[in-house]
Amino acid sequence: MQLYASNSQLLYMALLKAFGYEKIRLSPVSPTFFANVAKLLNIDIEFVDIKLDFSADANVLHNFFETFTPKADIVFQNWGESTGEAKVFVKKSAGCLVAEFHDEVIFEKTKLFLAGGIKKGRLWNYDVVSLGIKDRAKPCSVDEALVARSNEVVDYFDEVFRGNIYFDTLKVGRETLKTHYPILLKPSLYCPKEDIYQELQAKGIDVQVRFKPLYRMSLFQSDFLPVSEELYKAILLLPLDKKIVDPLFEVLQKYRHRGCSF
Repeated sequence: MQLYASNSQLLYMALLKAFGYEKIRLSPVSPTFFANVAKLLNIDIEFVDIKLDFSADANVLHNFFETFTPKADIVFQNWGESTGEAKVFVKKSAGCLVAEFHDEVIFEKTKLFLAGGIKKGRLWNYDVVSLGIKDRAKPCSVDEALVARSNEVVDYFDEVFRGNIYFDTLKVGRETLKTHYPILLKPSLYCPKEDIYQELQAKGIDVQVRFKPLYRMSLFQSDFLPVSEELYKAILLLPLDKKIVDPLFEVLQKYRHRGCSF
């Protein structure tokens, strides 16, 4: 059972309503809308610390690097094979967004929400039977060859980055489309991370830093969680471009000796 959608946040709202959560467990190292939409729906949030492979004992998980095998109610991932166990897999790539359902009740409730809560009758008759927001998304698909091409760059990075002194790598899976390659800086590079980021951007390398822990946000304040804090300090996301290797190492070598003290 599948539903196409035009907006991740709207689809997520529909899913939260379908599950009927009163309280939800989230990893703090998640997209902001995971907590924002829950807050909008007056759902209580409990942050549970993330693990080093980005998994967590949460109701909703993101698995964009495919570094773990999830088990949750809802899993957001890139386009490709469904990985892990979930009642709903939300798969995305660029403008293509599809939800794959393994629970018929949740499917019907979500479909009704995305139909604006409207149940159609005979001819022009209809009734509004529940809350909902209309989403007129069209079916979409992704070229599966993109998955193979992203895997080829991931394999190259795995090889050239093995055993380097600047950062650790994660085991990245092969079933889904990758858009970035995650690295975890060594603690000695935590302090110059902003300078490293700025220099890489200046060299035309679209490195990214995501996943500021949600409990650091004014709207979601909560206690710090140690692994989530450590991952936030360490993570950089590299674009899938083989040409970045040499300039990346040049910048990291420049800041290797600055050190860091806490």
